Amino acid sequence: MVTKMDNHLTIEPRFCGPINSGNGGYVCGLLSNYVDYTAEVTLRQPPPLNTEMDVVVEENELRLMLSNETIASVTSGTIDFEAPQAPDFHMAVEASKNYLGFKDHPYPYCFVCGPNRNSPDALCIFPGKSSNDSIIAAPWEPDKLLADTDGNVKNEFVWAALDCPGGIVVLEESKMILLGRMTAKIKFKIQVGEKCVVIGWLKRQEGRKLYSGTAIYTESKGLCAVANAIWIDTK
Repeated sequence: MVTKMDNHLTIEPRFCGPINSGNGGYVCGLLSNYVDYTAEVTLRQPPPLNTEMDVVVEENELRLMLSNETIASVTSGTIDFEAPQAPDFHMAVEASKNYLGFKDHPYPYCFVCGPNRNSPDALCIFPGKSSNDSIIAAPWEPDKLLADTDGNVKNEFVWAALDCPGGIVVLEESKMILLGRMTAKIKFKIQVGEKCVVIGWLKRQEGRKLYSGTAIYTESKGLCAVANAIWIDTK
């Protein structure tokens, strides 16, 4: 039974992943703002752009609805707050030079990792192979346009930053993927302008599902945020 209709949600074209739908991590992060628990967000359909959708809160689930269709759902999830050790910022800068997306990218206008986008209009997180072959890494200095009233990076942008490195690392296994489910936990706020290192690593593959982990480290606080994601091979 529906207990409350909170409001309406529209994804601006700027925040795209594929050119015609919202960036998965950004949308997941927006939806996580409506709950006070560790959010596990399942994307059931690509979130459309420039389209008003309803955010509906039920007893044990939150849903993003377009007419009678569920675009995404949110339930309580769990995640271990741990990650591989990240390289330092300078090493992440060097790793970023190895970004595969500079040569070939299925979604070149993606808000997070699209090589055809520029900062500050996009996050421009370009993770590449580091000295640790099991992870990819990228530097990130969040722009002030991403800030909340306290000068910290807004929740939805942290989720967005945690999204694409997990997708990039699974692109080595499959060239056409979409985010299916994402769970994230932010332990420490990240200040705009702070030097960050974002990493991603492949966990496993089960048929058309690929599992990845991502994390954000800062120079001042160390490990600040982690995420698990399930990607769907669409080819």
